[in-house]
Amino acid sequence: MSLTIEDASAMFPWNDEGFRADPYPAYERARAIAPVHRTTENTYVVLNHADTMHNAKLPCMRIAEPPSFAAAGEHPHPWTAFDNTVLSKDAPEHTRMRRLTNRWLTPKMIGTWARLTHDFTVETLDKLAPGEVVDAHFDLGVMPTHLTMCRILDMPVGDVEGMFWALWDAMLINATAPGEGIHARSLAGMNFMFAETERYVREKQSAEEPGNGLVDELLAAHGRGELTWREVLETTVLLYMSGGPNPAYLIGAGFKLFAERPDLMAEFREKPEIREAFVNELARLNPVELIITRFPNEDIEIQDVRIPAGSCIKYPIGAANRDPAVFENPNNFDHNRPPEASRNLTFGLGTHACAGQLLARAETSVILGLIAERYSSVELAGEPLEVRTDRLVAFDKLPVRLS
Repeated sequence: MSLTIEDASAMFPWNDEGFRADPYPAYERARAIAPVHRTTENTYVVLNHADTMHNAKLPCMRIAEPPSFAAAGEHPHPWTAFDNTVLSKDAPEHTRMRRLTNRWLTPKMIGTWARLTHDFTVETLDKLAPGEVVDAHFDLGVMPTHLTMCRILDMPVGDVEGMFWALWDAMLINATAPGEGIHARSLAGMNFMFAETERYVREKQSAEEPGNGLVDELLAAHGRGELTWREVLETTVLLYMSGGPNPAYLIGAGFKLFAERPDLMAEFREKPEIREAFVNELARLNPVELIITRFPNEDIEIQDVRIPAGSCIKYPIGAANRDPAVFENPNNFDHNRPPEASRNLTFGLGTHACAGQLLARAETSVILGLIAERYSSVELAGEPLEVRTDRLVAFDKLPVRLS
């Protein structure tokens, strides 16, 4: 069935609060009409899991937004600040930059970092008085994972809350229609993150003895002329700011699930062998970044829809992750799904899949495991508060009581 651009666009009200809170019914209505929709002159939305898995990782799919998408006279996009990182690079430059972090995120090293996450979480739990309310998002999600990343990088803890909200502000510009004042707010967030990080990196650079973290390795490569200063700084900001916020949403979703489904918390406690599949299913239903965007540099065809080179293609992760053709009862939590029906897109795919996803999964498993083993129940001590755009979601507050 062919729709006009206006009709197709109306099915995806990206800025509507109700849509942002629960876009899944809209995705299903759109999918029932067609798997691919054209929503502006040069924007397409792809809904099916199979189409996304195949097409989003094609070599022709570029991650950088073409200049044609910038409005005349518009200020540079704040995220051009990461033009020298894996976020913006395609192969072969992406491959070169990805190698910088590979040895720090091997399965063996992930085990080492997960033990640190465990110890940081224990320190927090040991300080809780019986019945005390704790913010599961910040205190048990952001903090232990940020502290772990600080050890990986060998960076100081810094202003954790300030960095969290600076990142949120910086991300607002990536919404489909950001709105008035968001460019300045995003730029301010970006400037804060870069200023804080550069101050610490400069201190490390001028220290008499180098440290033993990933940042010290980047600085050494810079000293040998193998990396530019911008590559060192941008890569450090990227890791320093994202080590806590991204896994924290997944961890918070686990706390919510434990509160709502004590039977699942008990199963998580009693069957350690299910934890990997459990966290994977948690990730399927709770992606942090909600849409993958790509720009083909050649004409392609998806489901008989011809998409010209230079177009914007939106792949809503929530639509692919809840495609009923792959996931039976897609809105239900079911960690017993067979492997062929558990592949989700929460951590991206292809060369741009999240480099830290093994760490995020391990940290989530460790923290939820600690909670399940030390406590018999998780109780919501207030309404969980989320902040959302059409591209991103985060918890603001998640008060819980552990008993």
